[in-house]
Amino acid sequence: RTQRNMSASTSTFAGKAIAQKVALKKTQKANVTVRASAEKAVSFFAATAVVLSATPSFAATSIELTDKRSENQNGLQLIYEARDLDIDAKPRSEGPSRFSFQKLTTKETAARAKESVTRINKDVGEYVGKKYWTQASNELRRQVGTLRFDINNLVDAKGGDSASAKAFYKSLEKLDFAIRQKDQDAATALLAEVQTSANALIASLA
Repeated sequence: RTQRNMSASTSTFAGKAIAQKVALKKTQKANVTVRASAEKAVSFFAATAVVLSATPSFAATSIELTDKRSENQNGLQLIYEARDLDIDAKPRSEGPSRFSFQKLTTKETAARAKESVTRINKDVGEYVGKKYWTQASNELRRQVGTLRFDINNLVDAKGGDSASAKAFYKSLEKLDFAIRQKDQDAATALLAEVQTSANALIASLA
């Protein structure tokens, strides 16, 4: 029995020695791998530094500052102003705004207003003639959005009669009501009235 115990102890000791030897080899291999990776990283950074120092475009140069305030006032920063939550959505003649319409020159504003009136007369008139009431209402409101903005700017720029503009807006509201009531006769008559008053108003402000 004593001999068996000694044999078992010897086997256990030998097994532990072998396991320690294998673990030692793995540790040495891992150390070699880490050392090689570190050497490669150092070599890469050294080569990068040499390339950057040798390239003129990466050399230290002076920074030139350009005054872009005039470009910013003309809409250069609109993409950033749309993300700025500290400014409101009210239209203003100067300063940043998140308002969706960009203020144009007087000539461009008059041209866009005329285009809106033309689309009201053509597209809305066609929808009213076919009794496509939903399309007529949508197209009218789509054009009135920019038309009201443009006429207000023209009145401010030219010092026009705001009462005439308000009377024109009343005609548009009556046309919208006639379309919602699906009154084809009233809508047709109001289309002619809107066309006449809009042309006269824009001509006086252009």
